[in-house]
Amino acid sequence: MVNYERHVAIIGGGVIGLSAALTAAQHGHRVTVLDPVIENHARGTGASWMAGGMLAPVTEAWFGEEARLALDIAALKAWPAFARNISAIAQQELAINTTGTLQIALDIDDARELERIRNFQNSVGLDAYALSRDELLDLEPLLSPNVVGGSLISTDLSVDNRSLVLALKSACEKVGVHFVSKRVTEIQRKGKRVHQVVTTDERLEVDELVIAAGAWSSELVNMLELSNPRSIPTIRPIRGEILRLRSDITAITHTLRAQVHGFQVYLVPRAHGEIVVGATQFERGFDARPTAGGVYELLRDSRELLPYISEMEFLEAGVGLRPGSPDNAPIIDRLPGVENAILATGHYRNGILLTSIAGEVVAALIAHREAPADAQFVSLARFSGVVQ
Repeated sequence: MVNYERHVAIIGGGVIGLSAALTAAQHGHRVTVLDPVIENHARGTGASWMAGGMLAPVTEAWFGEEARLALDIAALKAWPAFARNISAIAQQELAINTTGTLQIALDIDDARELERIRNFQNSVGLDAYALSRDELLDLEPLLSPNVVGGSLISTDLSVDNRSLVLALKSACEKVGVHFVSKRVTEIQRKGKRVHQVVTTDERLEVDELVIAAGAWSSELVNMLELSNPRSIPTIRPIRGEILRLRSDITAITHTLRAQVHGFQVYLVPRAHGEIVVGATQFERGFDARPTAGGVYELLRDSRELLPYISEMEFLEAGVGLRPGSPDNAPIIDRLPGVENAILATGHYRNGILLTSIAGEVVAALIAHREAPADAQFVSLARFSGVVQ
């Protein structure tokens, strides 16, 4: 008979929750993941299933966000070992696309802005190399002839996010994680400890609770009836529309990123001729219906970058609701006032990237150990008014 350390309940079956579940189970805990769409992620609107899958600390780095850069770089460095671990346990390969990323300018003004961004990237120790128009077309011959220049970021990679979700779930199953495909309706406390999680048809006794429910995390936090609920920042849903296209040829090998008509657009290659195109960014509550305008803008802008888009088969349009904190950076920390509750959410644009280390941070919190040094930035302490 297995002697488990304790029972850990994780609410949320996206990549962050599954990563935490796998790591907790490997540390000897009995783990239950609760998510109403855990058996079919395609029915949900979480960000994990509707993502570009970019592992891109360089192209996601931005002025004023240097503090979180160390965390993103640590996550990227952890990805090869993380992918090997999942592949070995799940017995299915989780491949990383190591071709790199191209940032592309389509006119002179864009080229000047891209040079400014490249100078910033290099100033903080990141590698971004200037490319001429001809060099871009040598790397990606189907690019628009209107491109004027760009940057090569060889260290910004990608992974198929849907393969990641399925591989993580399979790995969790292999190490004994239990899944409950039900919605949580209540979280019951005794004093300063959570003791039960209630679903639509059962009650689970728990020793540790992890709330990793993405954009829905604040709804779960409210169930705890904290004495000072305003001390916990609200997680808001940020909708991102995503398209999936396919052709009989490999149209691109690099991830492509550009600004077109003032909007950011990215194209991420997948196996078998597929391309993921994204992503719009709007705040419209939990409305996850794709719009004609959003689809039009993504097709228009991606076609200006890659005219061959017009020849591709249209597979899918969908919306993922990304979890955004007030500063759009992740939170992985114990909730004040509750001894055995952890919040792991708010990963916004970088949820797939940070999956590689999120599980270890949660495991450290469960064991009451110091989190890795690079993970100090994810603490609730950065928000004013939080009681520790």
